[in-house]
Amino acid sequence: MPKIKMNTRQEATLEAIVREYIETAEPVGSMVLVEKYHFSYSPATIRAEMALLEDEKYIYQPHTSAGRIPTEKGYRYFVDMLSSEREALLKREERIIKRRLQGQNSRHERIADTAAMTLADMTGNVGMVGYSDAIYLHGFSNLFRQPEFLGDHSNALGAVEIFDRLRELMIELPYTLNPIVYIGSESPVGKSSGCSLVVSGFEAPDGSRGRLIVMGPIRMFYPKTIAVIEEVKCLLESVI
Repeated sequence: MPKIKMNTRQEATLEAIVREYIETAEPVGSMVLVEKYHFSYSPATIRAEMALLEDEKYIYQPHTSAGRIPTEKGYRYFVDMLSSEREALLKREERIIKRRLQGQNSRHERIADTAAMTLADMTGNVGMVGYSDAIYLHGFSNLFRQPEFLGDHSNALGAVEIFDRLRELMIELPYTLNPIVYIGSESPVGKSSGCSLVVSGFEAPDGSRGRLIVMGPIRMFYPKTIAVIEEVKCLLESVI
């Protein structure tokens, strides 16, 4: 079948499937999209669009009679589609991040550790800060509360492999001040872990450099994760 050029309706269908699956971790059916996302077209039309998206490997059906789940290709399209839209953090969330980081003393280690904890708490995933030859990590348990890892030993082992190879990961990741998203097998290490990484470099006023990393299931909510990383990065560059 020839490759489709996604139209606005197909993009809206894919975006809704991704957002719903991120929220529920359950396969998404056409009726859910009609009722919850208020599409103006019928379930039959949505099912036709879902069939096209499935043919092009943006979504898949885990078993007969189930709804659809995004593939890595589907998540990548979703992230790229929203790349021009900056997720706005709630004012309350911004205040929490600022209070935590600006309230620290001048010890770099303490600030970096607090930044990792803040990334973990604000995203519900694993937060890491690589700085001055040290790696600060929080939220390890967040990952293994996710349904993708509770019943899948292969995913859990793949995630543990990433933690075992953190220093290698820090070396392998390109350094950039703009957030980069690695979805599933795009990651330099732990390609079969079922995890994604959102990564950004930061530069302290003294010229030293570090990296911020959020690691979570492929189902993580990328727009908010990117927004949290950008806020933490901005504050680190002003307080370290």
